[in-house]
Amino acid sequence: MNTTMEPESTVSHLFDSTEEHENLREALFRTTGTEKYENVLSGAQQYLSQRITGDITTIHELDLKDYILKYITDYSVTCSLTDEPAILTEHIYHDMAGLSFITREKLFELEDFEELDINAWNDVDMIVGGKRVKTNYRFLSPQHANDIHRRMMQPTNTVLDDAMPYAVTDLGKGIRIACLKTPLVDEELGVASSIRMVSGSTITRERLTAATLTDKMLDFLSLCIRHGISVCFSGETGSGKTTVAGFLLYDIARDLRTFTIEEGSREWNFIRRDEDGHATNSIVHMKTRPSDDPRLNINQNKGLQIALRFNPTIIGVGEMRSDEAYAAAEASNTGHTVVSTVHANSASDAPDRIVGLCKKAYDFSDSTLMRLVSNAFPIHVYQEFLTDGMRRVTEIIEVLGFENGQLKYNTLVEFYVEDNRTNSVTGETKVIGDFIWRNPISDKLHQRLLKKGATRKQLEPFREVGG
Repeated sequence: MNTTMEPESTVSHLFDSTEEHENLREALFRTTGTEKYENVLSGAQQYLSQRITGDITTIHELDLKDYILKYITDYSVTCSLTDEPAILTEHIYHDMAGLSFITREKLFELEDFEELDINAWNDVDMIVGGKRVKTNYRFLSPQHANDIHRRMMQPTNTVLDDAMPYAVTDLGKGIRIACLKTPLVDEELGVASSIRMVSGSTITRERLTAATLTDKMLDFLSLCIRHGISVCFSGETGSGKTTVAGFLLYDIARDLRTFTIEEGSREWNFIRRDEDGHATNSIVHMKTRPSDDPRLNINQNKGLQIALRFNPTIIGVGEMRSDEAYAAAEASNTGHTVVSTVHANSASDAPDRIVGLCKKAYDFSDSTLMRLVSNAFPIHVYQEFLTDGMRRVTEIIEVLGFENGQLKYNTLVEFYVEDNRTNSVTGETKVIGDFIWRNPISDKLHQRLLKKGATRKQLEPFREVGG
């Protein structure tokens, strides 16, 4: 296949065509053939490299597609993939300038899209609406998968190479990617990555209260955060803790000044704008910047110190992973409302987990740190991914204090599982259970919320049990 032609200086003068002419050319031409798509893509890349100088991703999408379509029709390109030149154009464009099947199929725009897990170049899972499914999507080769992932990293100047084979960044507001390449994964796999969409602005109350928690539980957590009570969300990976925390922060940030700190990637986006694009709320979103130089290393610990100078009402910490846990506890104990997440095995285990993280900052005794943490986070929320594929808040506890070496707490809500039933035909599991309010909030929490502006009428539902 000969693709040698003189380079053109600009895209706009490549050829003169009207929409009617293009439609006619496409209608009369078919690409039916046996040529492998990989060979066609390679030919298109060679063709365009002779006509375009610089990065093709900087060229307007429609102009680049015109180039590709002209190549297909002028050279009578045939392919085993499709007999439609428009479809072939789309495939070539997204493999060359987009993110392959990710942008071609607009996966991030799918309703209820949650996560894309690329286990290898030819092994892709997706979570949509809480259900994990195996897909038929695949890259062309291990090298193609590497090229696409490096393209994902370009907007944030994140390095992904042999020297830095692990990267975490964001692909836009609310989408986070964690990626591995060789030598951390086998060479024949190409890459492994997890791409998650996490943004409180994309989650509705109706979706959350359909299965994750009840209206009453959501109202209680919102009331606490709005009136000065710090809340910690814990759970296993993928349990949805960041999503619920993000929804609450997004709703509360409507009218309360909020400062968020995230490490590695930006998942939260709480800025609201009017029809003219003007911000209508007071938000500062901050992302950490690691550095080997201690003077330049802006981690979450440093971020919390910075946050206090911005006079926030609410501080959102993406996840407590290290010594920033101590700074978060200190901030909460000095009059700031802190909302954060942590990995733990249960709601009552979360304070001990935070203590372990605090010890990375200061080697105080466990009892000293436990008292600090108990006061800092009065409310702990635990979430789980249950066997029916639903994410649920399975515990909400109120920490009452730390006495005689024991954590004192009050279980407010529990998701009580009665049984699990499996459909013999579909194989789907149904969890038989419900949310139960075990105990009312304590007099101490009741008084604290009243002092911070809550009304007795607002608090009345949480002085009751059952339901």
